[in-house]
Amino acid sequence: MKKTSRKILAGVLAAASLASLAACSDSSSDSGSSNAGVETTTTTAKTEWTGDNIEVTADEGSLDTTLDTQGKTLKWMGTYDLNPTNDANERSAEVALFEDNYGAKIEYIPTTSGTRFDDLATAILGGNPPDIFIYEWRAFPYDIVKGQYQPIDSVVDWDDPMWADVKEQADKYTWNGEHYIAPLGYAFTDTQILMYNKTTVEENGFEDPYELYQKGEWNWNEFVSMMNDFKGDDDERFGIAGWWANAFVYTAGDIIVTYDGNTFTNNMYSGKIERAQQTIENIWKNQLVKRGWFTGDVFTNGGETLFYSMGTWAYNDVAKAYPDDVIQIVPFPRDPDQDQDFMSKKIHAYMWVKGSDNADCVKAWFDVNRLVNYDEQYKEITKQKYLANNTGWTEEMYDLAMEFYDEDKFALAYDYGYGISQYMGDEVMPDLYEGIVNEKFESWTQGRETYMNIVDQEIAVYNN
Repeated sequence: MKKTSRKILAGVLAAASLASLAACSDSSSDSGSSNAGVETTTTTAKTEWTGDNIEVTADEGSLDTTLDTQGKTLKWMGTYDLNPTNDANERSAEVALFEDNYGAKIEYIPTTSGTRFDDLATAILGGNPPDIFIYEWRAFPYDIVKGQYQPIDSVVDWDDPMWADVKEQADKYTWNGEHYIAPLGYAFTDTQILMYNKTTVEENGFEDPYELYQKGEWNWNEFVSMMNDFKGDDDERFGIAGWWANAFVYTAGDIIVTYDGNTFTNNMYSGKIERAQQTIENIWKNQLVKRGWFTGDVFTNGGETLFYSMGTWAYNDVAKAYPDDVIQIVPFPRDPDQDQDFMSKKIHAYMWVKGSDNADCVKAWFDVNRLVNYDEQYKEITKQKYLANNTGWTEEMYDLAMEFYDEDKFALAYDYGYGISQYMGDEVMPDLYEGIVNEKFESWTQGRETYMNIVDQEIAVYNN
């Protein structure tokens, strides 16, 4: 397939008038709050579409339009609609390319966060499967072994430059020598970030954490010392709130369950993990952690807080809650014993569902999604649309968050344990990473010994 330069017909400044994009609402949809009680029925109905404010196209030869897709439909089961809706009446770049270049449509099969896996299994067993389903951690290897998905090597051209760019990453998820996951990019809204109010940092006489990061001095020692100094003897002050313990452990550069392409290994006696967990234990014992679920005003709600960690999706509300201040983001601090930054970044991908025979439409959808994440012009369009519809973000903060996806700056920390089984993903792994701050264990040693044999038993299912 010939690759040529791509062009976009319209200036990116037009993005200022766009409504929210469907792709920007993934995390909120995953909560299930907007889909509670929705039955799993198929529909192609959507809000009347009056045209894109930014028209997106591709040069001749940039996509393989010889595929048999004209007039066909791609069936998508998910908790949100990929088509334009009342909340997102502008087509995403990938939907525009799919519809305009391939003459195909997307049929939305709604499900809920609580029933999505059961609904998928029912559809497969009933002989009416969707074509695609969102990638989640439990897909590999649990749902693959269960027969929920099929290999993608027949629909992905790994020699194509845009796919060759992620081939090494895809190789990490091979099963019986076949690829099942085609990495399109990273799920922006799910990346864990560390936030703080710059005014609070300045008023307390601290050196700015982001400036420390830029100098290569942002590490565990600085992080913990700053939180201790901030709290002092004040019971109404806290060092950190939110969802953070797992992201902190990842910075040690090791994971609990490893996979070498053939064998899963229990790595719970890792000295790196133990050091990270002991640091968390000290943070907890020094009463630096604010427990609970917080909204945008986290830094002043129920006492002052220095740091707040959550998925990127939370930043918009936090920034808007403090319009007179700058809510800065910074990577999690580096383990001082490491010379590399590590971060957990959720891969964005769609699974090809078992039983689907709609290969050309699946290939077309994979290609347009990868193109949008690969080509710099489409990346710029995506940024401008996102900023227009998430006014708490600034271009500076967005660009910083996107740096986290640079593999040269941040190595991917991914624990295969979450995909071993539903029990492992829902209970065991969260307890192991976050058990101390969730008061499940008093120490890492206690948590490790509680689950050591269980993890051995769970991974043995795949190693035998």
